[in-house]
Amino acid sequence: MRVRFYILALIIFAQVTTTCAKTFIVCVGISDYPGYYNDLMVSDNDATTMARLYKNNVAAEVVCLTNRQATMSNIVNAMKTMYSRAGSDDTVILYFSGHGQKGVFKCYDRSMPFSTITDCMKLSNSRKRIVFADACMSGSMRRGNRRSGSSDISLMFFLSSRTSEPSREMAQLRNSVFTSYLLRGLQGSADSNHDNLITAKELFTYVSNQVISLTHQRQHPVMWGNFSDNMVLMNLNMFRR
Repeated sequence: MRVRFYILALIIFAQVTTTCAKTFIVCVGISDYPGYYNDLMVSDNDATTMARLYKNNVAAEVVCLTNRQATMSNIVNAMKTMYSRAGSDDTVILYFSGHGQKGVFKCYDRSMPFSTITDCMKLSNSRKRIVFADACMSGSMRRGNRRSGSSDISLMFFLSSRTSEPSREMAQLRNSVFTSYLLRGLQGSADSNHDNLITAKELFTYVSNQVISLTHQRQHPVMWGNFSDNMVLMNLNMFRR
């Protein structure tokens, strides 16, 4: 009886260990840029809303930087600090909402090359690395059309628009168009098979369809990288009830 109980305890422990892999996310949103001509409407709210979503996940640790806080050095330091704590089974995420140009995101004080983000993620032992970006021309992060299967590290970019497209805000929405549906998808709307697990394919299908429809085909989200369509991006069972 004791042996049987011990084996059962080991099985339960292994299952708990697997399901309790952590997520380390840095959320960045900039609406109020220096000066008066370059501001956005809701990017700071995008970041705080995304941070709030992940803070409700018992397995997530979150840092949120908005407006003046979102300097390049603060963002880089937050990524390095958070991502260095992740184990191989954990997930590291950067969420960014703000201005973008080809090859860069616009921090509060300067432009951040895309390579800076991937360099910070490479400091992590995590095998699951994700970038959610809601910025004009964010599709320029895509460096090709093929996924490489040469590595056991998953690197996924879910980008709000193609290289030549703006990412849209609408007065009737509290968040940018892409982020509005990204949030809804991660909260469960993308769970097409109702198994409480949001996969990459489910999230892309839901968000892409909604964004394209609302913008009348003027904005097309892009998902690119080295990952499986069935990679789990959100486990709804991990939310606080």
